[in-house]
Amino acid sequence: MTKIVIENPKGESLVAELLILYKTFKNINLEDNVEFDLSELNWIHPFLLLPLIAFSKENKKIKCDCKNSEILKYLQMVKFPEGINSVDDFEIMIAKSKTYIPISVLKKEKGVEREKLETLFSQLVYKSLGSMKGANNAVYYPISELVGNIFEHSRKDTGFIFGQYYPKKEYLDICIVDCGRGLKQAYIDEQKKNFDHGQAIEEVLKGNSTKPDKERGYGVRTSKRVVCEALGGQFVLISGDSALISNKSEQQLVSLPGFNWQGVIIAYRIPKPTGPVDIGQYLE
Repeated sequence: MTKIVIENPKGESLVAELLILYKTFKNINLEDNVEFDLSELNWIHPFLLLPLIAFSKENKKIKCDCKNSEILKYLQMVKFPEGINSVDDFEIMIAKSKTYIPISVLKKEKGVEREKLETLFSQLVYKSLGSMKGANNAVYYPISELVGNIFEHSRKDTGFIFGQYYPKKEYLDICIVDCGRGLKQAYIDEQKKNFDHGQAIEEVLKGNSTKPDKERGYGVRTSKRVVCEALGGQFVLISGDSALISNKSEQQLVSLPGFNWQGVIIAYRIPKPTGPVDIGQYLE
């Protein structure tokens, strides 16, 4: 078994967390027998924790070990590693704790219950950020669109979503993960277009749907604009060996040599709104 000791990020930005995610998963795949050691971490954020959960559920040979008592306590609070996949369990947890947003495992076949679970997750996120005018729409839109993409495009029956609000720092982190076919393979399967992973991300950002009927696919692009422009946040999208990094003023597509996420990871950070939010101008 290969043991991987996960490092602390050098800084608090999503880019710093992306670097740790990259180092953690570089040169491993679903066939590897791996133990991830979380003991050295001072804290663990959704951007790292949720891919660890998704990856371990895909590969039963993956183990996570931690001897840090504070992180162990936190992992228990957010229901690591199994997460929550029912409305009843979610409601029980939030009745016990108003601070933590549990790891939610979304099942395609659950239909109405899954949608209600998404709604409860969004409501808890909104409650964390406060009741600023327009903030509810800004919270609900990207969650709805990005989770919907899992079941429309990934060809997987399970997706994962997790969030954490940091009251002292006044921002919220959300991560959404699937272990499906990824953007590159979706374009190959549906449109016979052999893009590389970076080109596939660029096509998504242009609003070019992976679907063969040429309908526009604005969900990811508009969600990114809502997060970055309407809310002044940060947004990262990973598929295969490429990642898009965005904020309000710039965006960059980067290559991740030796890394290959089978599916899509989206992580974004929203600062607590200090005034009314209007997402109307960003909707397409």
